[in-house]
Amino acid sequence: MICQRSFAVNQKILEFVQPYEHVIWDWNGTLIDDTEIAVQAVNAMLSEHQIENISQEKYKQLFGFPIRDYYTKIGFDLNQLSFEKLCDRFVEEYNHKRSRTAKLFNGIHETLSEIKRQKTQSILSAAEQNHLFEMTDHYGISHHFHHRFGIEDFMAAGKIHRGHDLIQHVNIPNHKTILIGDTDHDFEVAQALGIQCLLIADGHQSEERLKKVAPNVISGRTS
Repeated sequence: MICQRSFAVNQKILEFVQPYEHVIWDWNGTLIDDTEIAVQAVNAMLSEHQIENISQEKYKQLFGFPIRDYYTKIGFDLNQLSFEKLCDRFVEEYNHKRSRTAKLFNGIHETLSEIKRQKTQSILSAAEQNHLFEMTDHYGISHHFHHRFGIEDFMAAGKIHRGHDLIQHVNIPNHKTILIGDTDHDFEVAQALGIQCLLIADGHQSEERLKKVAPNVISGRTS
């Protein structure tokens, strides 16, 4: 799997976060390049129910939070299928079968190391808490972070409430805090928390979608 985030993009990130004291990172699609395996996992589920598979382009147009709405958009009938069982199946396909086949985006270690020299860094993820710990340990980046906040279960309802917990725990002023993510939900979280947001368009949603909702979007892929 080829990670194409360029040196120039990482430099833009470093420049953008310079005024802030606390940098909050999303995990999936922001630090780890896992869009392709997420598509593979959901297509395995769609095939089981004789529903047409989706392309990565289509996935980036439809993926979002809450996950229940996203599942409906890609063809699952939640009046007939259990949402909880679908979530369990995704965990099996993504977490257990594929998650460790993804790669970190290019330059992540260097970018995190540079930021940590001057600032507090955290992860705020819609991944389940224990899985987040396991994955960041597996990829060898845990030491870059002062705090790692995931959610309590695998239902991926969103992470606004965990964001409030993180902000209170860190106790750095909101105007000195920035969230870096790859989806419109990250922008929603930042707005709900009263903090700045930077979106990188090489994750789970298209650049076109992100630019419709957020003022600060970096195109994350090289040409």
